[in-house]
This record gives sequence, structure tokens and C-alpha cells, in this order.
Amino acid sequence: MLKDAVLTSSSQAVVSDITYIRTGEGFMYVSLVMDAYSRAIVGYDCSESLSVEGAFSVMRMAMKNLKCTKDVIHHSDRGLQYCCGEYVKLLRDSGFRNSMTQENHC
Repeated sequence: MLKDAVLTSSSQAVVSDITYIRTGEGFMYVSLVMDAYSRAIVGYDCSESLSVEGAFSVMRMAMKNLKCTKDVIHHSDRGLQYCCGEYVKLLRDSGFRNSMTQENHC
């Protein structure tokens, strides 16, 4: 969905991803939601696990920071956090249109 979108302003699409940072005590996982047009970070979380709760926390923060969530494209890879039923329901209930990469394309 995002691949074919022509974005003309902020709050039309967001992209979500998780990355990890090696620390002296192990890994920290940073979850981000970024506005695809302005590239502004609208949601973020850092935790010691890859649990779904981190993705939920970030998305709730992003929803508060976006002007409107109706018909906003939410794009992500096919990570477990973004494919789980509860996360997809959160997006749908908030008016997002869910977009994901093709299989095996991070």
C-alpha cells in the first residue's frame, strides 16, 4: 500500500520498525513509529525484550501525536509484533490501513 502512495503532507502514513542496540549488559530493543512524509518520530519505546507490549506502547504514543488516524497507512515488516491479532485490531479500531512488506523483505 505504501509503495504506491503519493504522500503530500504529514499524517498520511507511518512506518514502524524495531532495531536493537548492544549494551554491556545485553541488548536493548528500540521500537519506533515514524511519519513517512516528514520523517518525524511520533512514537518510541526502548525495552529489554521484543514483546508485543513495546509495539503497543509505541503505537499508542503515535496515535496521541498524530493529527488524525482515520485512513492513515501503517506500514511495517511482517514481524510477529505487527502481525499479531491484537495489534492488527488496534490499528483497525483506530482507523489505520495496514500495509506490510512482501514476504521475506525487511
